[in-house]
Amino acid sequence: DIARSAAFVDALGRIAGLLARTGVTPNTLTLASLLPALVSGVLAAYGAFGWATVFLLLSGAFDMLDGPLARTTGTVSRFGALLDSTVDRITDAAPLLGLTVFFATSGWMAVVPAFTLLAAYTVSYVRARCEGLKVQLPPLWMRRGDRMVLIALVLLVGLASPVMALAAIGLVGLLSLLAAADALRVARQVIDARVPDMRPVTDTAPDIASGRDAAP
Repeated sequence: DIARSAAFVDALGRIAGLLARTGVTPNTLTLASLLPALVSGVLAAYGAFGWATVFLLLSGAFDMLDGPLARTTGTVSRFGALLDSTVDRITDAAPLLGLTVFFATSGWMAVVPAFTLLAAYTVSYVRARCEGLKVQLPPLWMRRGDRMVLIALVLLVGLASPVMALAAIGLVGLLSLLAAADALRVARQVIDARVPDMRPVTDTAPDIASGRDAAP
């Protein structure tokens, strides 16, 4: 995985060090990733897939640097993490919403990018819910960075054939859904390994634990 390799992380750290000298803040970079993603979505809706790819990658570049910049400048904060996650959900949706609009004139074809958006959100939700439950998951596949690269490739494919792009975005959605299911499987294994069995000893014993969190 290139994005998690030591060389790549080191390169991001070096760039973050240069940015730190300019006085730019991590939250500024986080917010800066929002505009190009929205532009990417609008361009995708109009079928300008080449420029949509450029702006999507620009948004991803800003997003990759806000975390390293926060660590470099010692400004890591809970609000920064919350802001980053919130903006990530919007930037995730923008190009897929654009593709949904683009294919809206083709009837049911618009369901494909909409399905991919739902599947991508499912992966993010499982990960976020596990963090809230303090369940430590190993690195997942089809994470946000993986999906962004794949969606950028889909947009490039759209330059040659929108139909092929539609098939490719459907594949991204299917892989995302499988990744969410795999994350749930791993999460259950982690939870079962650390939580003692609280099932009643006999059939007549009262049900003292439902085993399900009441929180949504």
